Amino acid sequence: MKEQAMKFQIDPASLTEIFPVPKAVVEENISLASPLALKALLLLLCAGGNTPTVAELAAALRRDEAEIEDALLFWVERGILRREGDAPAPRPLKAEPVPAPKAQEEKKTVPDLPLSRPTHEQIAARVAECEAFRELFQEAQLKLGKTIGYEGQSLLIMLHDTYDLPLEVILMLLEYAKSKGKTGYKYIASIGREWSENEIDSLESAQEYIAAQESADALWDTFRSQTGVKNRNPTAKQRRYLAVWSKELQMSADMILLAYEISADNTGKLSLEYMDKVLRSWKEKQVKTPADAEREKQAWNAKRTASSGRKGAQNKPAVFSSDASYDLEEYGRSAVGLVGIVPKSNQN
Repeated sequence: MKEQAMKFQIDPASLTEIFPVPKAVVEENISLASPLALKALLLLLCAGGNTPTVAELAAALRRDEAEIEDALLFWVERGILRREGDAPAPRPLKAEPVPAPKAQEEKKTVPDLPLSRPTHEQIAARVAECEAFRELFQEAQLKLGKTIGYEGQSLLIMLHDTYDLPLEVILMLLEYAKSKGKTGYKYIASIGREWSENEIDSLESAQEYIAAQESADALWDTFRSQTGVKNRNPTAKQRRYLAVWSKELQMSADMILLAYEISADNTGKLSLEYMDKVLRSWKEKQVKTPADAEREKQAWNAKRTASSGRKGAQNKPAVFSSDASYDLEEYGRSAVGLVGIVPKSNQN
C-alpha cells in the first residue's frame, strides 16, 4: 500500500492572536528574501503600531544593526516597507530575481558558525599544539584594543576551522573591522563568512578585497552627495554593483552619475539594473567620458531621425545605437529599482 505524503495544517488553537502579512511577501518575495529579512519583517508586522527601532530589532534578533538595516532595505526595494517620513510610493511591478553583475562568479556557500563552541580544554589543547594560536590571541587583543576571553578565542578558532581562513588573514580581518569602528564578535563573524565565500585566503587577496571595498565606499559617498540617496552606507547589493562598475568596467564617478541620470529620466527612479545595462553598453562601445556619451547620443539621434523621418527626434534622450540587443524603454518599464530614491529635481 502506497504511503501518503505527509501534510501539515494550522492548529486552530494558535489563531487566537494573529496579525496581517501582505500577500506580496509570500507570492512575490518568499524565495528572494533572506531568513534575516523575513524575521525582521515579521517582528515589525507583529508589533503593529508600536514600531520597533533598528536597534531594538538588532537586539531581539541578536544581529548587528547594519545587518538589520540591510535586511529592511530589501523590503523597501520591494515596496513592502518605506522609511519613516517618506511619502507612499507607487506599488512596484512584480519583483523578479535580480541577477548578480555579469563579472560576479558563483560564490561558494559556507555555513553559519556552529552554536557549539570549542571548550576551554579544546582551546588550551590547540594553543599547546600550535604556538601560532597563542600569538593570534595576543595580536588580536592589540588590534582590537581589548582583552579577548573565551568568546573571542573560540570565535578566532572557528574562523580558522569553519571558514578556512589562515591566521594572518584573520588578523587582517580584525584590523579591517577595527578601522570600521566595529569590533563586536557578531560583526567579525559576518565578515569572516563573507571573506570565506569570496575565497579571501591570502594577504594579497585580503588587501585587494579591502581596497575594493574602500573604493566602493568612497564612490558611494560621491554618488550619495550628488543624487540625494538616503542610506549613508551602501547595501551589499549596491556595493557589489559599484565595485563591478569601477573595477571591471573601469567607469569613473562622472560616468556612473551620468548613468544614474539616464536611469532616472527613463524610469523615474534609480535602477541599478538599468544603470548596469547603460554602463556595459558604454564599455562595449568604448564610451569613456561624458563627451563620448554625448557624441554617441547624437549619432544615435541622427540615425534614428534619418530612418524614421520624424521631426524633433533629435531632442529625445537616447544613449544606445539602434542595433542594441535590448529595448531600453521596455527595460525601463520592467526594471525594479530602489523605491524612495528619486532625481533631485523630483525631491521636496
